[in-house]
Amino acid sequence: MKKFLLLTITALLLVGCELIPEKKEGFSKFSKNKIEFKNNTIVLTSDYVKATPEEFRTRLDSLKDKPKFKTVALQELKKVEDKKVDFELFIDDTNVENYVFIYTCDFYQFDEHRAARVVQSLSDQLQDEANIQEVKYKRIHGRFFFTPTSKVVKLKYLKAYKKDRKFQTEYIISSKSGGIGLLISNLEDIDFEGSVKRLASK
Repeated sequence: MKKFLLLTITALLLVGCELIPEKKEGFSKFSKNKIEFKNNTIVLTSDYVKATPEEFRTRLDSLKDKPKFKTVALQELKKVEDKKVDFELFIDDTNVENYVFIYTCDFYQFDEHRAARVVQSLSDQLQDEANIQEVKYKRIHGRFFFTPTSKVVKLKYLKAYKKDRKFQTEYIISSKSGGIGLLISNLEDIDFEGSVKRLASK
């Protein structure tokens, strides 16, 4: 009887260990790629690598089956370059359609009313831009949040052309150290909000 009880307990422990899911790396893996920009740190997934504009253009040549979104990405690069500000570009090494621009921008004195106006103005601007690009634009959400050290405007939207679509998110972060803008574009609906909040809380 004791042997049977011991065997039963051992079997239950073995089965129980298999039922407990393996601990996922989660944020520990996520945190391996810390991007430094103007004394600020933003965390991206480990597939993202820093790229020059020339490397980005070369990699975009692989999008032969998606000429529309290749054009959109090139226009977004030009828009950032035309700002004549410091910027850095990070691309997903496994898929060039996933990329992040981070750049300096004007410092805004946000209150709730001004933040709401900035969200609406940015949305209108992107709607006009999408019309020129001949792609569909759909606003997913626009909002703002304040941390003890920064004020952040966020606009998340979708651009689509035929069966292709991409999720994009724009952030404007206003803090004592200055203004930072981010444009995040990808196919997986990832907007890195948690990382932006940590950046804004420094």
